[in-house]
Order: sequence, then C-alpha cells, then structure tokens
Amino acid sequence: MLQAISAELSESLLGARLERISQTDAHTIVLYISGARREKRALLISTDSANPRVHLTTDPPPSLPEAPTFCRALRKHLSGHRLTRVAAGEWERVLQFSFERGGGDSFALMAEVMGRWSNLVLLSGATGEILEARRFVPPGPHTPRPLERGGRYQLPPEQKKQNPGALTKEALLEMIRESNLGSASREDFARWLVRSVAGVSPVLARELALASGDGEGWAGAADALMGVIESYQNKEFAPAWILGADGEPVGLSAARIGGGDAAKYRAFGSMNEAADAFYGRLVRDSRLDERKKVVSRMLRRAGNRVRSSIEGVRRDLASAGEADAVLRKGELLLAHLDVVEEKASVVSLPAEDGPLEIALDPRFTPSENAQKYFRRYKKLKRRASTGLVRLQEMEEEERFIGALAFDLETAEVVEDVLSVEEALAQSGYAGRGGRKKEKDARPKGRQAARARPYRRFISPAGWEVVVGKNAMGNDEILRSVGRASDTWLHARGVPGSHVLLRRTGDGPPLEPDAESLAQAAAFAAYFSRGRTDSRLTVAYLPFPRLRKPKGRRPGQVLIGAHETVLVDPDVGKRLSEEWEEVL
Repeated sequence: MLQAISAELSESLLGARLERISQTDAHTIVLYISGARREKRALLISTDSANPRVHLTTDPPPSLPEAPTFCRALRKHLSGHRLTRVAAGEWERVLQFSFERGGGDSFALMAEVMGRWSNLVLLSGATGEILEARRFVPPGPHTPRPLERGGRYQLPPEQKKQNPGALTKEALLEMIRESNLGSASREDFARWLVRSVAGVSPVLARELALASGDGEGWAGAADALMGVIESYQNKEFAPAWILGADGEPVGLSAARIGGGDAAKYRAFGSMNEAADAFYGRLVRDSRLDERKKVVSRMLRRAGNRVRSSIEGVRRDLASAGEADAVLRKGELLLAHLDVVEEKASVVSLPAEDGPLEIALDPRFTPSENAQKYFRRYKKLKRRASTGLVRLQEMEEEERFIGALAFDLETAEVVEDVLSVEEALAQSGYAGRGGRKKEKDARPKGRQAARARPYRRFISPAGWEVVVGKNAMGNDEILRSVGRASDTWLHARGVPGSHVLLRRTGDGPPLEPDAESLAQAAAFAAYFSRGRTDSRLTVAYLPFPRLRKPKGRRPGQVLIGAHETVLVDPDVGKRLSEEWEEVL
C-alpha cells in the first residue's frame, strides 16, 4: 500500500508548494499542499498505533486549538517549501518526503508506518541530522536505533522476516514444510505468514490462506503470494477494500489476490481514495464509540445526582408529615412551663389521648425549648409547601436525563453525541470531567461544518416533515424552525423527537389531511423510545399552542389540550427510507 500511495503522490504532488501545516490530535498532522493549478490537496500522516497511515484526504480533521512542539517545528522548517520527492524504499515501511526551497535549505520528513512503533522524523536534507521527531528514542543497551535531536538518522532495523523480493515459490513451500503447516488451520497459517514474510498484513494473510483448497499443502496460497509480489515489483496496483461476510470493509488491498472471490473486493480509482474512505469510516466509528463512552459517564453522573436529589426531597416530604406533632409538643410545653424542671432532658405531660413524652435540650429553659419546637414546626411546613414543587421539578429533570440517554443511544455520528454533551453542559451537568467551555473547546483553523440537528423529509403529496435528532435539535425546532401554520407531534409518554408537519410551496397554509397527519405521527413514533412497540400513541396540536416556560431544559415544552392518533412505528421507519430527504 505504501508503494501504491507513494507512486500516486509522486504523480500528483511533485513540485507542489506546502502552504499550511496543522496537527489534529496527538498523532496526526495534515500538510496542505497547493499544486501548479492552485489545486489544494490535504495529505494526512498519522502515527496512531492502531491506525498508522499516510494518504490524501478530502475531509481533514479540524486543527488543535494550539499547535504542539512538533507541528511548530514543521511549520518553522517546511512552510513555503516545495515537495521534490516522495519515495518508499523496496519492502520498507517508511515513506520519505523531500522538501526544498529555491536556492535554500532542504529537508526530509520520514513517515515510519510501523504499528505501535510508528513515528515522524524531520531531517536536515544536507546532513541527515535529526531536527525534530514525534517521538524520540533515547540510547540504551537494548535500543537498536536511538532517535535523538542532533543525531544521525538511520532507517528502522530490518524485520526478522523473509524478504519477499528474494522469495521464490519453491522456497516458500519449503518454509511451509519445515514449519509443519501441512494440516494447519487457515487461521494458524495466516498467523504464520504474518510472522514469517515481510510486508504481509493480517488481512492479506487471511486472503492468501483462502486461496488454497483443503489438502493441497498451501500451494494455492504460495501462488497467490507470488502474484502479489510480482504486482508489487511491476508497480501494478489494484486499490480496493476487502469486504467481510456482511459486506462491510475489513481491510485494504493494493493488489488483487489471484483466484480470489471478486465479490469480496470493492475497487477504487486510487489507493489514496481507498485509504481515505476506509480510515475515514474506521476513525469516525472509533471516535463515535469513544465519545459515546465519555458522554455516557456524564449522563450516569447526572442521573445519580438527580436521583439523589429526588430521594432527599422525598425524605423531606416524609419528615414534613411530623409538623402537627411538633406543633402539639410546643403548645403543651408552653401550657405547662410551671411543671417542667430546669435542665431536664425529657418530660411527660398530660394530653387528650394520654401522657405525651417530650424530648428537651437541657441547655435551654423550658420556654426556649417550646420556641425550638415552634421554629421546627414552621420549617417543616415550609418544606412541605415547596417539597412537592421541587419533587415535580426533579422528576422532570430525571425524564430529561432519560431523553438525553435515548439521544445518545440513537446517535449515529459524533456531532449527534456532541449535541447531547452540549445539552448537558447547558443544563449545568458538564462538571468535572466534562467538556471545556465552548469558546475554549472550539478548534481553531479549519472548522468542520456544523451538522444540522434535525432532518427534513418531503412526501410525494408535497408535505414536509421536520424531525429533531436530539434535545438540541428539538430545541432548535422550537426556537427557530417552527411556524405558526405547522402541526407539532410527539410520541406520548416516551422520549423522542419533536416533529413538525407543514405544507411545502408558497401557497396558503393548508390543514393536514388524515393520511399526512398519520404519516407524520409515524415519524414521531419511530424516532422515539417506543419504536419497538407495535402501536404507539402520538400527541399533536398546532405549533403556536406549545409553551416553553423560562428555565426549561433544551427541547422541553408544556402542551395543553391536544389530540392523539395511534400509529405503527414501523411505518415511520419505512417512510424515512422511501421519502426524499432534504440535505
């Protein structure tokens, strides 16, 4: 793959000027290069141990707020220089990018794509001196190749594997026989190939193992590997995704395996295009999972906090039921001050239903103890009057957290997860371990376009259905999308999307017909937590009758009189796939 990418970069980028350099995370830099026609290309180089890679990208990630030391060094030495050479050594895991400025200094950027040992090293073109590195390696008795600022650069040590360029089919079959692999499983044979032959990835090894039938001694795999080696030597590349049983990409290939199933490959016009699409998908899914875990922890903390508050309010309400008994004790004390001994800790006084034992604080006089009971009575009465309101507020807060949990569960892209995070932050739940304030968290430099937090569908009959993606999308629908002539819908009693139904075009507003209303209700049912039910009740009413009291959380509203319709959520799923979505 490195050879294929190197060949394509040499063809398209040589002589191009390096305009800008950004660092997008701890492992990844992006070089923005402008060609002779002022065509700008973004070259991504990542030393991420899980996904080390080099390829052109059409969707570079946003820059970090502040450039780290390595990025600043690249800017200092390489900005404004022209790319004069891209080279991958024979069977090497290193790409060299040479930069020069007319009549000036020259530099080399070495991209070492070697799994957890991946690195980026900046060299002086004249001396080979190491100027900067993503990761330095100090010298030591067990260090085969130190990397120090000011030291001389050396290529990574050769792997203790067979050089494919010196391999013949007969030699490979002899290696297989010596390793007693005649009856090995395909998994064991693939692992042996990775350990034994340089340049063979686990994905390629599995494909090679499949090229042999049972009982043929891996001759088919040997033929397939020799074909790959020949393609490499002749620079005949076939960029493709390797597809799994479910049709999803599981790896990249720069050469077609001889005798392989053509249906297992998805061809691309270039290796850079294939790598960009593959890693863009892989890293996006990885970022989505990682961010979901972070926000899930935030939601758990918020939920625990709200539940703790609810339990506290309920305890207060339970104790408020003692108010009348407390008042009675204070009145009895006040009526019998003359019989209460000073410094007593308890006294028994006559009452209508028999003697009543009253606890006293011996530090205070009987009169002061009576006043304490009266103050306690007033406090309990206040608690009772505010407790119910507070309990309703906390229970509504719990429902809000539950709705955000549903938003997180159904989030399909990182932007949707960030919307959940933003709703939490706006509600005061970011706290320790949450995101920085928006002005601090916003990346500088190139910014990704803000994803619209709602979806729009157009029915064949000319009706538009707007569906909020999450709490922030629901809030935007309430604040800026909804119109006076719209009909608002929401699945009743469960978290879900706010839905608007409106007539498209410039004509006068029309009342929705029963079919269009039922279709919009099906959207509201499907985009809710009740989507697995066979039937779900959806509430609807004119948009102007919605109320959003001050202080409510994002997407929360109060509805008054409304009507309902019973629908099948599966209809909403089918319509969302069949109707035109306005992007």
